[in-house]
Amino acid sequence: MKKLFLFFVLALLGNAANAQRDYDNFFSALNGGIEFGAATLREPLMSGFIGYNKPNSYIKFRFSSVMQDTYEVNVNGEDTKVPGFSEAALMLGKKVKINTNSRFEFGAGVAVTSDLKKYDQSNSDTTRDKIIQKNAAALVAEVRYVFRFIDDIGVSISINGNVNKQKTFATAGLGLVLGLK
Repeated sequence: MKKLFLFFVLALLGNAANAQRDYDNFFSALNGGIEFGAATLREPLMSGFIGYNKPNSYIKFRFSSVMQDTYEVNVNGEDTKVPGFSEAALMLGKKVKINTNSRFEFGAGVAVTSDLKKYDQSNSDTTRDKIIQKNAAALVAEVRYVFRFIDDIGVSISINGNVNKQKTFATAGLGLVLGLK
């Protein structure tokens, strides 16, 4: 897993260094998006991504979170809301153009998933809830269809999968993509 992650990081750095020779092309190849969908965890899921496009491939940093499972965590005297389940992924992928306004994207990569659970302290003498965080490394894959209806704006339909030790799951989503090239 470490070797695969190192490979993805080196590929990202190589592409970023190569793009520095042509400053304008680097920023025109960036894109981002947001999607809403449902997971096999039976919860609504929100995800977003930032990507760098090449003519037939892409590299993407994707993040997602279950929208309903949030916990209040007291950090340095402040209450903050923390997602109950979240994912951060680094992916490489291939783009297949159907025509000038639509394409399929097929990607795979590595991810880190974080799962927060409340610990039942019914046998304890304290009234404070204890929250346990479990992290796991994962392999992720995606299939996405993107339709561009205005110059740099499009809609996407995607299916994503995440295989890990704690909660293997799949998601389906509908979203908005900006910066299409």
